This record gives sequence, structure tokens and C-alpha cells, in this order.
Amino acid sequence: MNQNNQSKLRIMTLNLGGGIKNFSGPIDCMSPEKREAMLKLITDVQADILCVQEVAQYIDADGILHSMVDHIRSAGNYSHFFYGETLSMKKHMQVKKDVMVNGLFKDWWDWSKGNALFSRMPFARLGDSTKEGVPRNVPIFQPLTYEGSRDTDPRYVILSRIKQYPYPYIVNLHLTTLVGERGSSAWSSDIVDAARLTRSQQLSRIFNLVDENIIQKSEPLILMGDFNATPEEYTIKDYLEKEKAVVRLVPKNPVPTHQVAGMVDHIFFAPANRLVHYECWIDDRPLSREVSDHLPVISDIVIQ
Repeated sequence: MNQNNQSKLRIMTLNLGGGIKNFSGPIDCMSPEKREAMLKLITDVQADILCVQEVAQYIDADGILHSMVDHIRSAGNYSHFFYGETLSMKKHMQVKKDVMVNGLFKDWWDWSKGNALFSRMPFARLGDSTKEGVPRNVPIFQPLTYEGSRDTDPRYVILSRIKQYPYPYIVNLHLTTLVGERGSSAWSSDIVDAARLTRSQQLSRIFNLVDENIIQKSEPLILMGDFNATPEEYTIKDYLEKEKAVVRLVPKNPVPTHQVAGMVDHIFFAPANRLVHYECWIDDRPLSREVSDHLPVISDIVIQ
């Protein structure tokens, strides 16, 4: 909605990985409960802009594409969408990755996972908001070799712009978490420190990407996704909120978005003076818990 030089948007971020990890079959192969929960959640929320992490797809032996993106697009009736690949059989084949090995013996042409962006409004060119454009998939971490574990998962962000006043930029991200970082089986403080440093470096690269053309020009920026960092971590509290003066949209029900990791999924906005009003919440209904081990974060924002 655009009124009096202000725009109201409903935005949502959701990591689907825990619920539909390594998607390797048609949606009909999912349990009926999980399938219905995912589709109902997207239909219920009716987000104007939806950022999803860890969506997967594969091309079968007959060259037919099977993608969660299609099901999400259809459920939400999204006219505009973009899939940004982060990992694939063709580029990162690894015998330690079961889904890749199984894919070979199913004669798949390819399997991949990545992030996805869905919008009810057209995408604009990054440099010209008056013309329609295409989002970009930008690397922020590329290991020398992929070893089949999360430690060496490549990380990308989707950078886009919405072709509706005030033409906000969107960044959909999924930052690194390391094996042995969390839970009762966490290996050591060194692993925890290394993980936090890795996330800080990745976020710094994101701001290198957006600083000159977005931040310094006071263009509206929505930054959301799975940060794998709680609000108390340096990456969030000190770097983003204090040093970069980015506003975290604080949920009115501050529950963990992940049972083990805590509140690690977030929505941020900059600059503060273009954020007129917001209401943010974590959808912790049983419906959302059926979909994934991450809970969606949703916000209604008014920006100018």
C-alpha cells in the first residue's frame, strides 16, 4: 500500500531447511501434515515480501525440474520470484553428501539448494528504480573446496530492489554456523569464537556490498534471514545495531526461533529515520512448528 509518500508492507523470513531438508522428491512425497502446514502458513500470512532460506530443487532423469520454489510461489500467489543457488551437485559434488550420491543413482541431472525471494511487486533494477530488473545472487563466502559439512557450505545473499515507492532494497541472507558450535555437545569455546568471527566477516562483506550505493545514500534497506546469531552476539548487538545503526525489528513475543540455537532469525531496517512504524512477531503456532525447526519472523512495516 502506498499512501502519503509512505508504504506499508508485510515481510517475512523463514528457514525451511529443518522441515524440508535436502528436498529430493515431489511435494506429494512429503507427509500430508507437513505439506499442508507449509502451504497453509504461506497462505495465512500473505506476506508482500517473503525471504526463504534452504530451499532445494533437482532435475530428474527426464530433465524435469522439481522445486520447492514452485510450490511456495503457487501457495502465496506470487507473481515475482527469484532462486539463488548456493550449493549444487554440478559445482560441488561431494561423496560425503548423501543427497548428492543418491542423486547420482537416481540419474538426476542436478540437485541444488539455496535462498529464494518472493514478492507481490515487481523487482526493480538496482541502479534504476523506474525499470524492472532481476535480483542478484552475490557470494559472501566461497570455500576452496566443499567438504560436505556446514563448515564449508558456500554462502550467498540475494540482493534486490522493489519497484514500488520508496523502492526499498532487500537482502536475503543465511550466515554460517559451524559443526560443534551449539548445544550440549558443543566442542569448545574456540569453535564458538571461530563461528562468531566467521559470521562477523560475512556481515562485513554484505556491508561492503551495500555501503556506497545504499547506506551512504540513505536508501531504504530491509535485511532479513537466518543470521545464526542471537541478539546478544557481537555481530548483532555491536556491529549491526551500534556501529552500523541498523534497526532490529524486535518481536513482541521474543521466543527462540530455533530450539537449540535460540533467536537467530531476524529482520533489520535502515536508515532509522525512514522507518515510520513497525510491528514484529514470531509465528510460534503449532502450524509453524510443523513446517520447520525454524519459526518464521513476520513484520508489518510502514516506511518512507
